[in-house]
Amino acid sequence: MAASKKYFIEKKPGKAQAFFICVIIASFLWLIHALNTVYTQTFKIPVEFKNIPPNKKPVAQLPDFLNVDVKASGLKLTFIQLNKPFSPIEIDFNNLHAVNRNQNYVLSSSNLRFESVFKLRAEIKGISPDTLYFIEKIGTEKTVPLKVPVQIHCAAGYSYNKSILTPSVVTIWGEPDVVKNIDTIYTQAITLNNVNQSLNTNLELTAPNKNIHLSSNETSVFIEVGQLLEQTVYVSVTDVQQANKQQASVFPAKVQVRFTSIKNSFHAKDTLLFKAVINSEKINADTKKCRVSLSEIPENVNVLDIEPKEVQVLILKNK
Repeated sequence: MAASKKYFIEKKPGKAQAFFICVIIASFLWLIHALNTVYTQTFKIPVEFKNIPPNKKPVAQLPDFLNVDVKASGLKLTFIQLNKPFSPIEIDFNNLHAVNRNQNYVLSSSNLRFESVFKLRAEIKGISPDTLYFIEKIGTEKTVPLKVPVQIHCAAGYSYNKSILTPSVVTIWGEPDVVKNIDTIYTQAITLNNVNQSLNTNLELTAPNKNIHLSSNETSVFIEVGQLLEQTVYVSVTDVQQANKQQASVFPAKVQVRFTSIKNSFHAKDTLLFKAVINSEKINADTKKCRVSLSEIPENVNVLDIEPKEVQVLILKNK
């Protein structure tokens, strides 16, 4: 009997072990409670549009995503999370309810099949945007390029490349006399100082006046900013008078072009984009040489120097 009591005392769990057992039990109970508790969570669902009205224009660019508020238990929400990334949901305008003289289309859970995206049935508490706004096409339309007014001052040793816009064009429509005089649509201006890293942002488009309508209200803008590197390339010199069947022998035949460009933005194949030329009919009376100029250079390159700046020319007369 004494031996059994001693064995029981030795096997009795210590305080630390008992504490961890209580923590595990409490965590398990909390998890069960959390999975059965009802929450509301917002999910971002990609969309694809079908049967867009051909005689109407959206007031704003049709969304790429819908923000959907879902009310469900923690367990259901967990299963929905496991289906990410979500498949696009198809929005067919033929199935949407039109209001306000059939100009606006209402999005609701009754005409959108969210079950196919979530793989289960859940209560939809809200959709954003919940209405797609359109107007009738009036007047004429045309596609024009977009342009960003940029004023950027980089930090020392840095520079930036040309802005990349996505999309780079926009369709405008309105009164014919107004539309024909518009050749560019501008975005919001960018003004930055002491910049040392690339910029990627969305900018709103600015309509020239309230009577001009745009197919999109914004564009994505990327401006690459990077450290400047000095590089050198040797470029063959060409006489512009060769087109007149006049042949000239140039010495030296190549010039050294020194330039700066942003790190990793200039590649070996870009050296072919440099074009060095002379005009053999314009010889410097003092030096008896022709001045070298660059007729073409790659984008986003800042030329520092051309060496030599002048070359000797021997004109060969045609027989």
